[in-house]
Amino acid sequence: MYDLLVTGDDLASHVAAAYASRKGLKTLLVAQSGLGGLQIIDDFVFNLDPAPMTGLGPDQPGFSVLAELGIELSEAYSTSISPAYQVLLPGHRIDFDAEPDALLSELVREFPERQTDLRDFYSSAREASFVFRDWIAEHPRVQPQTLKEYFSYLKIFPFMLQYKFAAARFDKMLSQDAALEKVWEAQQALLSLNTDDLFSFASAFQYSAPLRGVAYFPQGKQFLFNAMIQILEEGGGLYLSGHSITSIGREKTITLEMQSPDGSISRAAGRHLIVSTKSDALPLLEAKRGHVIFSERFRPAKIVGYPFTLFLGVAQKSLPEQLARHIAVVADVHKDLYDHNAILLETGLPENDKPLSQAKNFMTATIYLPADDAAWTEEALRREAESVLDRLDEFFPFLKDGIELYDLDKSIELSLNYRKVLSPKYKVRNAFFTSFSAKSDRTRWNNVFLTGASLLADFGFEAEILSGRNAALRVLQKGK
Repeated sequence: MYDLLVTGDDLASHVAAAYASRKGLKTLLVAQSGLGGLQIIDDFVFNLDPAPMTGLGPDQPGFSVLAELGIELSEAYSTSISPAYQVLLPGHRIDFDAEPDALLSELVREFPERQTDLRDFYSSAREASFVFRDWIAEHPRVQPQTLKEYFSYLKIFPFMLQYKFAAARFDKMLSQDAALEKVWEAQQALLSLNTDDLFSFASAFQYSAPLRGVAYFPQGKQFLFNAMIQILEEGGGLYLSGHSITSIGREKTITLEMQSPDGSISRAAGRHLIVSTKSDALPLLEAKRGHVIFSERFRPAKIVGYPFTLFLGVAQKSLPEQLARHIAVVADVHKDLYDHNAILLETGLPENDKPLSQAKNFMTATIYLPADDAAWTEEALRREAESVLDRLDEFFPFLKDGIELYDLDKSIELSLNYRKVLSPKYKVRNAFFTSFSAKSDRTRWNNVFLTGASLLADFGFEAEILSGRNAALRVLQKGK
């Protein structure tokens, strides 16, 4: 008998299992595919998630969770790469530096007539970001849960109003400058999973991401997957990969029926269950009782698009100098960002032990396609891949000639298989009273909880870490 069963392939599920195990709960993690965050194709190692790793610097939310788990970020891992990311538009390239003055100088260089507006907005956003960071530290589920927390919320309400007024003024200015507006939308595409609210209070937290720090690990996000599995197993927990959940039984305890890769059936019983919002196990619960959380009826997390990623191995000489690890490319400033317009790039580190003429690099190019089946046929994806390369050719004219690895069939396979690991783009309306988009991790049952990025869609990468910790805390508060 386990204290906790966790099912899901995403990082949030791994964090939930590791956190619970570290706190003394006997935990089973069923990762149905066990795919993780890294993929090796030929001699190239690819990080699968295009989202920048934010919140891992000192005094940041993700860092505090890792510290609580005993995960130390050694000097080999940088928690403040600079530039944090780049945005490329026709005629514009903006490097988002980790230093406030350098960041503003870069924006003013590209948009000199907007200098006052940019300085005023960043001043408001930084102040709001500090307030929001402190709120998260004291209220990890973001939405107030008790009467006492609602009174605490009233203390930050004036800061929210102040930021909203500043954001409204800035938004009005952006509507008159198509290029600068796309710079802001491109940042949201890089940093946030929520496409619905460009200027929510939480958006200040995201727009301050370069100043808060963007992390880099040599193993990419696989470093975090590996660390969570190690913590789980050190606490006496069990990690199962490649096991599909065939049924979930609920009586006094919860029973998972699982099918192993060889086809055999096994069962595991536990007192509590945490299930990822991306897990195949969630529909098994919903089939019995409809929506497992009441708020889904009123504020559903609607999927706007799933990531489709091309995995490219390229010659370093075919890439521009001083290229950031994360880049948002916008081909047309007058076109909707998610209408085949935005491409999110991630590049690796060049091979420093080789001369430039011989060095290789990896590049992933990600776009978000609608969830409907027509967009995901093999024919449609092949056309999309060709279109992506053509659009990139306008910004990187030597890229096509420098491609040394391009396996489109593998790119299609990985993009379909990794939906359980990677987060799509969501559209989530803010709660009426609080203006937060965060959703509850409670379900209709008092021993079943949710985890996953869709619960904290405004948080981007940090949503995985924080929602995992939050779900584990729910179980710990219940006791063994």
